[in-house]
Amino acid sequence: MIDLQLRWHHQFQFAGYYAAAEKGFYREEGLEVRLNAGDPAHQPVQEVLSGRAHYAEGNSEVLYKRLQGKPLIALAAIFQHSPSILLVRKDSGIASVHDLAGKKVMLMNRTEDADLLTMFLNEGIALSQINIIPSSYRIDDLTSGKIDAFNAYSTNEPFYLKQRQIPYSIIAPGNYRVDFYSDILFTSEQELHNHPDRVEKVLRATLKGWRYAMDHPDETIDLLLKKYHVEKTRAHLEFEAAEVRKLIFPNLIEIGHMNPERWQHMADTFVKLGLVKSSAPLDGFIYSAEAKHLPAWVQPALTIAIAVLIAVLSATYYLLRLNRRLIRAEALLRATNTVLAAEIDDRKAIETSLRESEMRYRSLFENMLGGFAYCQMLYQNGQPEDFIFLEVNAAFDSLTGLRDVLGKRVSEVIPGIKASNPEWFAIYGGVVEAGAPEKFETFVKPLNTWFSIAAYSAGSQCFVAVLENITEHKQIQRSYEQMAQIDHLTGLANRRHFTQQAEAELARTLRYGVPLSLLMLDLDNFKQINDTHGHPTGDRVLQTFSDLCLSCLRQVDLIGRIGGEEFAILLPETAIMEAVDVAERLRRMIAEAPVHLEHDQEALRFTVSIGVTGVATVSASNIHIDALLQKADQALYQAKAEGRNRVFAEVSAWQNRMLC
Repeated sequence: MIDLQLRWHHQFQFAGYYAAAEKGFYREEGLEVRLNAGDPAHQPVQEVLSGRAHYAEGNSEVLYKRLQGKPLIALAAIFQHSPSILLVRKDSGIASVHDLAGKKVMLMNRTEDADLLTMFLNEGIALSQINIIPSSYRIDDLTSGKIDAFNAYSTNEPFYLKQRQIPYSIIAPGNYRVDFYSDILFTSEQELHNHPDRVEKVLRATLKGWRYAMDHPDETIDLLLKKYHVEKTRAHLEFEAAEVRKLIFPNLIEIGHMNPERWQHMADTFVKLGLVKSSAPLDGFIYSAEAKHLPAWVQPALTIAIAVLIAVLSATYYLLRLNRRLIRAEALLRATNTVLAAEIDDRKAIETSLRESEMRYRSLFENMLGGFAYCQMLYQNGQPEDFIFLEVNAAFDSLTGLRDVLGKRVSEVIPGIKASNPEWFAIYGGVVEAGAPEKFETFVKPLNTWFSIAAYSAGSQCFVAVLENITEHKQIQRSYEQMAQIDHLTGLANRRHFTQQAEAELARTLRYGVPLSLLMLDLDNFKQINDTHGHPTGDRVLQTFSDLCLSCLRQVDLIGRIGGEEFAILLPETAIMEAVDVAERLRRMIAEAPVHLEHDQEALRFTVSIGVTGVATVSASNIHIDALLQKADQALYQAKAEGRNRVFAEVSAWQNRMLC
């Protein structure tokens, strides 16, 4: 009986082993295999080293123990990517690994969470900057707010949050240039030395089981529920199966594939983390079927066979010398073998080049920071109507927040996209038909997100879209635009922005022949307020004045700070006498409004002088906003000259008069 130790309780994560046992793949190899569920007391590495298990499935701790000198052999990397992630609540405001500084983060230990710790290291975040808490393995600690980030498996815990309808975000090491193998089938050096054939049989049957489980997920789920009595629901197991498939890539990469350079990179990472002192070359750690350990009796037998062979060859060589025809035949055979060997070498070189090209593509696809989507365009009546997602990378899920999009139409994945972004279908359709790439920026209203998208033709009515989330950049750009238009102290339009708005309104007034009035306002003795009470009090006076003006004006009226304590108000469709009434009402309101000072001092009161001017029906050729501002400024000067706290109106075709 062969014991195979699993990492944890029975679940779809170990589907290939159940399939190999249930479908008889182990028995076909002449093996009886017992699958042992894991728990805190039965961990894979310890079970194999103690001899209680012959084989086991583990994570990066297999490599860690090997680097410490433990006699372990890696047979196959089932998961090409680690499922280890950090989960955060969507409402926490945490969007990247850098936002975790000073936050409470649950982790298991330095060996099992090596990929998460490497993510911090790559981003220049010291572990001392993070409040690390030993994992409780309870997702409720995250949902209750007890912690800020929870160490999880992408195949498991996200389902609980989806089930409870709790919005969440994923911080994955793969998005930060960290990509470890996971769920590694391994054994001991003793097992490989004593039973090399059995090792090969276990590996062959296990990989066959994994292929069957990937091709028949529903049947495997039935097996887990009926025979292994897994406590998870069918919906949970279906979610786990879909996520496991993303980590294995069964249609793109041979199941169990291991790259020595990637193992060496993982070993170098352990050195950077200070877990081991050296990452010497991993000779003998990675199993190769070609490098079988031979039984002890083979070497003497091989020596005898070689001696016999030498004797036979000597006799044959002697006979060949006696027969020239045989010599010529031998020469011809050698020439033929040389040609065949050259052809074999060329074929091997081509195969090696293809493998390297595929590895470069997969590395680029899996590690690129931009979102990648490979899609097929759908048509109706010859026009682009929709498109289907054929392949996406992890960055696409992270940047868009979309999940499980493969094989689905974009109209299913993003409801309302046809109404909000009809240009998508025209642009992508044009790329597919013309073959020329396109780059554009677009706001996706259903996702409330800005994207920069580059689209390329992929042939056969397909295209590739590479996208970048530029929402933050757009928000900063909008903020800068607002800063360029708004006076930061009062929140009113600055002089430049007010002038632009007023020019547009004046043009409308002249086009439609409606009246328009302009008020120029200046706070009386404002310098004295600053000198007596200080500039902070002066700032509160300006803010109080602005709030009073806004409360007194209509939504269509324009107000701006022209400079210092000087303001301008434009009143569209308002005759000058109506404007005088507005100015007088505003003057009285300001004179009666107190500004409360600190330290229980008596409230401060201030006044304003206002100059009023306006236009009736005139042509655009004889007036512009600068001329109107100058006329209002002259009226303001007259109001201040008459003693301040006054309204002076310059009425066209009427006599100027003082109003108070």
